[in-house]
This record gives sequence, structure tokens and C-alpha cells, in this order.
Amino acid sequence: MPFAFNKELWEAGRKIEDEALPKLNKYFKTNFQRNENDIFDILDFKDEEEKIIVEVKGRFNRSDAYEDTIITASKVMAGQQAIDEGYRVYFLFVFTDCSKIMELKEDCSFKVKFTGTNCIRHYMIPVADLEDFEDEEQLKELEYEPEPSD
Repeated sequence: MPFAFNKELWEAGRKIEDEALPKLNKYFKTNFQRNENDIFDILDFKDEEEKIIVEVKGRFNRSDAYEDTIITASKVMAGQQAIDEGYRVYFLFVFTDCSKIMELKEDCSFKVKFTGTNCIRHYMIPVADLEDFEDEEQLKELEYEPEPSD
């Protein structure tokens, strides 16, 4: 193992994933199943029938704290392999103030940064390129908000 396992961080991430799962199922109209191979699963949720995969990345900062957010190159590579197998792949970033989502495409390209003492390769995802992620209930609330008066 290249680095020490941080159980506390893993549990926090697992909680974020658990909270995101019902929202993802509503949003995509799917029945995602968790990949349960081990603690180092590459991608979190998969719906075999709809051919959709979602990786959830919890963040302990606001969405406007940094210009970019990072994702390990291994997750992008696993996503590209899944695309080759006919899946649509999404990355959901859960920030402290909101959640944002992006679809990984075959032709995506990102800046690279090596981080940590083990020099792990990460891709830099511009936060400005991410779409707001709202579940169905949030969308209904937005529809019924009155227009501001002049």
C-alpha cells in the first residue's frame, strides 16, 4: 500500500456518498449499486441497466475556495475504460456549500499536478466548468420561487 489508510477520512467520504445516493437515483432515474470490492474502489456507483457510473468526491471546502478541484488520474482512467465499455461516467463533487457534477467525455483533457509525498498524479478540474447538481425536490423549489419585484 503506497500510503497509510485514513479510516476517519474514508468514513467521512462514505457518509457523503451515502447521502448523495438517493439524490443521484432521483436525478438519473436509476438504481445505483455501490461497488463493494474493497476500500480502494475506483468508482463508487454503477447502474448496469442504464449504463451509468458516478464517482462521488467529497470536499471539505466551499466551491469557490479554489479555481480547480482535483481527481486522481486512476479515476479518470477507470472512467475512460468504462466509457469504452458503453457507460456514461459522471463525477459528482460535494462541496460544503453545494454539489457540482460533470460528465467525463472521451475527449476530455485536464491539467496535471503531482501531489503528496508519493507524487500521485491528479487532474485539475476547473470548478467553473462543473454544472450545478440539484435533485428533483430542489428543482421544484426553484420553480416556485417568486420573481423578484423591481
